[in-house]
Amino acid sequence: MDSAGNFDLPTPREPFEASFEQPVWCYDQALKSGDRRYSAYVAMVSATEGDRLRRQLNSLIGELLHWAAHQPGSATSEDETST
Repeated sequence: MDSAGNFDLPTPREPFEASFEQPVWCYDQALKSGDRRYSAYVAMVSATEGDRLRRQLNSLIGELLHWAAHQPGSATSEDETST
């Protein structure tokens, strides 16, 4: 986080060039009002790059969980066990 308390998120990456050789990821979500499909191409990264991205994602998730726990009206463990 920066000094003002804002998250310092990296800028989005440029999209990968899609090709027919890349595997496709998709997820179908059944809804009452119709189906929704999410899909994307899978981009393979090297082990080193994958480890770096995994550490960065873990760090961001940790920061988000810390932020959410300190928000007004957030559920505590006591609130969760009583419901």
